[in-house]
Amino acid sequence: MNKSKQPTIVDVASEAGVSIATVSNVINRRKVPMAPETIRKVEEAVVRLGYRRNVMATNLSRRRSYELGLIIPHFGGYYGRFAENLEQKVHHFGYHLSIFSAAGMDPEIEQRHLEHLLQRRVDGLVSHGLAMSMHSTQQLVGEGTPLVIFNGWGWPNEIVKMAVNLDFAKASSEAVQHFLANGCRSVIYAGRSKGMGANEQRIQGFMAGLSDRGESTVHALLDAGELGIAGTLDEALRLSGDLRPIGIYTFNDALALELLALCHERGISVPEEIQLIGMDNEFFSKSSYPSITSFEMPVDLQTSLVAAFLMRQIGEELDEENTQLLEEYLPRVTGHELFIDLEMIVRKSSGK
Repeated sequence: MNKSKQPTIVDVASEAGVSIATVSNVINRRKVPMAPETIRKVEEAVVRLGYRRNVMATNLSRRRSYELGLIIPHFGGYYGRFAENLEQKVHHFGYHLSIFSAAGMDPEIEQRHLEHLLQRRVDGLVSHGLAMSMHSTQQLVGEGTPLVIFNGWGWPNEIVKMAVNLDFAKASSEAVQHFLANGCRSVIYAGRSKGMGANEQRIQGFMAGLSDRGESTVHALLDAGELGIAGTLDEALRLSGDLRPIGIYTFNDALALELLALCHERGISVPEEIQLIGMDNEFFSKSSYPSITSFEMPVDLQTSLVAAFLMRQIGEELDEENTQLLEEYLPRVTGHELFIDLEMIVRKSSGK
């Protein structure tokens, strides 16, 4: 073969001794019965010849790019785990996932993301509810791009057909009730207003948890972004007066850890004087002293549902496992929102 010529799918088929259709099935990861030996031969032929699939030509012939987009607020913690898990899920369907960060909701970067996604003619988009404006998202939907939102509350139905949300409100209510059951006489929510919808969901659940208790309880909503860590702790102590222990529920585990460190510095005993509950169940939560009570984020389940809903919108045939998953969770959808429960992991920072 002429070395200056780019190898084609015909060359790969000839090298592997199989049909062109078989090569196409292997490189596009289609779920058709194939012997492992056949797959091995095709993959080795691809490597030997240096074959690369012509994506644009493929797009024109099948009207599908097998490209998906994911937009997340940033790459840390839960969002990084979500991206990695979703990438594995869509790979199972033969799709490639391009991942973008909202970069602090910078409108110029958002516009570049939008233009790139439109140019690539992505077959579908997954976006965090805070990672892209409704206007930009509507542009993609207007182009006919299937969309699934995760952790997006209150999006209009004409933009979003499905939102797969973690039930932060329910978890927050459970955190308050846990404090009250543990004898806390004052309960504080230390939030992050920059968390927008996610913060609002936590506040909603926090207040609901208090309303379930007949007697009056000292409580407050504090913005740790405005007050800082020291200011948040000072205000919690001031508002609570002599009432002990104080239960402080935080926006995430990082904030809980910062408050815990400050309590150690000031000689404030945790959990005797202050009890702490975080969110995200980060790796350091169980390693801190005392270990931090938190909520496990069901990333595997959430990404499985997001992938299944998106594939169904695109028109892919679902296997038995994904079909059963949707059959189980579809009855729980309210409007176009599905809420997934979080599990509280009780540790020493919130008492027994």
